[in-house]
Amino acid sequence: MQFSLPIKARNFEVLRTFSAGSSSSRTDRKLIPHQLFILLLGALAFCALSGCALLQSHSDPTRFYVLTSQTKQPICATENEFKQWKVGLRPMKLSAYLRNRSIVIRTGTNQIQFADFDRWAEPLDQGISRVIKEDLSSARNVESVAMNSRGDDTLDYEVAIRVLAFEGMRAEQGKNSIHFAVTWEARAVGTNSTAIKHGGFADDAADWDGKNYGQLAAQLSKAIADASKTLAADLPMEAKNPGKTNAE
Repeated sequence: MQFSLPIKARNFEVLRTFSAGSSSSRTDRKLIPHQLFILLLGALAFCALSGCALLQSHSDPTRFYVLTSQTKQPICATENEFKQWKVGLRPMKLSAYLRNRSIVIRTGTNQIQFADFDRWAEPLDQGISRVIKEDLSSARNVESVAMNSRGDDTLDYEVAIRVLAFEGMRAEQGKNSIHFAVTWEARAVGTNSTAIKHGGFADDAADWDGKNYGQLAAQLSKAIADASKTLAADLPMEAKNPGKTNAE
């Protein structure tokens, strides 16, 4: 036999249940921010202990190198006993495999490697041209050197240069070294002469340890200086006052 509660009792029971549910819901809502705070604090502690690898920035391992001039202070024109020429360098040409920023390493007669993290800081043709200009400007028979000349009739000589090789060499047997080869054509400007002076320079003997790319850049810079001296020697060495000059 079932007994039903009076209406007032039932209403009271409903109100009590609703009140308890509301109180529980409010308690849960109060706990949620607190729980989030605990989780966040734990995450921060984990990051501190683990070094927070996800937040750390990784340094770029790439290293950049420049070529440097070996020139000394140019000789003053009043102290120089030779005629000095205005020389123009035409835009330099590079072998196709050199037309990138990565330093090239030759590991065999027909095999090369491009360094992954060792690069030239400027386009190679511009870097070599810059150093040749600086080195050539100090020659006793050169007054000035202009870059990227094209038929400038104010010049005395114009030179077209082609770089055939410019790299380090790693040898399985024997010593490591550099490998630099360049050719040029020099012609007089503003004359009826069509004669062209052909010349060139090569160096594959300078030592390199096979690892130090800064040393490689320095050795290649010295090779450029030697090439510049050879180029200057291909230009006329004429005395200002014939009979009074003691050429070295």
